Amino acid sequence: MMAAESGKDKVKKICDILRRETLEPAKQEAEAIVHSAHEKAGEIVSSARKEAEAILKAADEEILRQKNIFQSSLGQACSQALEVLREQIEEKLLHRNLMQLITKQTQDPKVLAELIEAVVKGIEKEGVDANLSVLIPASVPARAVNVLLAQEVLSHLKEKSVILGRMSGGIEVKLVGENITIDITDAALKELVANYIRKDFRELLFVTG
Repeated sequence: MMAAESGKDKVKKICDILRRETLEPAKQEAEAIVHSAHEKAGEIVSSARKEAEAILKAADEEILRQKNIFQSSLGQACSQALEVLREQIEEKLLHRNLMQLITKQTQDPKVLAELIEAVVKGIEKEGVDANLSVLIPASVPARAVNVLLAQEVLSHLKEKSVILGRMSGGIEVKLVGENITIDITDAALKELVANYIRKDFRELLFVTG
């Protein structure tokens, strides 16, 4: 009986030794591996989270930058479009209508005669003694203007009559021998008038606020 118990004790001792020398170290090593794996996994997740946050931040910054560029480009495009629109409206409403109005008025023989008399009297007032050539639109008969001019005015004209020119309206007065031309054509008048009313026209047409 004593011998059997001794054998059993020996087997138990051997098992204890095997557990201590083999199983326990293996278990500890496994636990260490699992713990290390958990730490590594935590580091990987943390690193991935930081990288994801950095990517999202960079993406947000890029989106904001592109948005600013887009808004700036859109604002510039709108400004350019508005300026083109202003110019087109100004050209159609102001310049064309103004040109038509001035041209029509400065094709009237009475208006032409009054312009010629005003220029001739102005030259006389300045004490300039020169022969003049006065050009009027070809669409207006010279006779229709001549009959409205005083004889004193006609006497200053080299041809004793107005002559036909290429302008659409208004007159040109040339001082013969002086190489001087007084331009009171419809084009010159339109430019002169437009310069005065352009600002008021734009302020009226493009009211802000």
